[in-house]
Amino acid sequence: MEPEGIPRTRTNAPNHVYYFDIGTGTWHGIATFRVTSWRRLLRSDIGLMNKLLATAMHTVERLTGAPRQESTIVAKPNEGEFGVADNVVRISKFGMTLYLLEEEYVLHSDGTGVTVNGNERLGPVPRLLTRTFTYSAEIRDEGMAATYLMPLLGTPWTADYQVAADRQSLFAELLCDWGRVTEETRLISAPA
Repeated sequence: MEPEGIPRTRTNAPNHVYYFDIGTGTWHGIATFRVTSWRRLLRSDIGLMNKLLATAMHTVERLTGAPRQESTIVAKPNEGEFGVADNVVRISKFGMTLYLLEEEYVLHSDGTGVTVNGNERLGPVPRLLTRTFTYSAEIRDEGMAATYLMPLLGTPWTADYQVAADRQSLFAELLCDWGRVTEETRLISAPA
């Protein structure tokens, strides 16, 4: 551990590259949500509330189009064992927040692992549909890709993120037994 006040240097570790070199900044784009199997959704054991939320998100998007996604990542390379990054994700439609997620990415010293601590809110009403959770991620391809194992809507999802060669855009596909989410975002501003 470095003495206090001495900044830790960034490395070429994939998780440093992904969060500190590429990810830091503000990203804008769109997110889609689709139920891919109504039969599997209805037969799942995720509970009535999660089934209603999934149905509502699918229906609203079908009627009004893909919502806007904004994400801001702040790098904190001197925190934790190997660095930390904070992320705030907001998905909105017509100026109304549909989903708000605050995440802390705790980077592992193996250079690829990440523990994610999340606080989420579904819907526009603060403190109504909220939860906290923890999950894991692995950064691959020299920091150009990531896989997250996320618990969303009572279901395990696998989320694969791929950074474009220009390091200015990102595509993600999240899959579960009954649904598919995509994210397409572009870097709008990086820290000075």
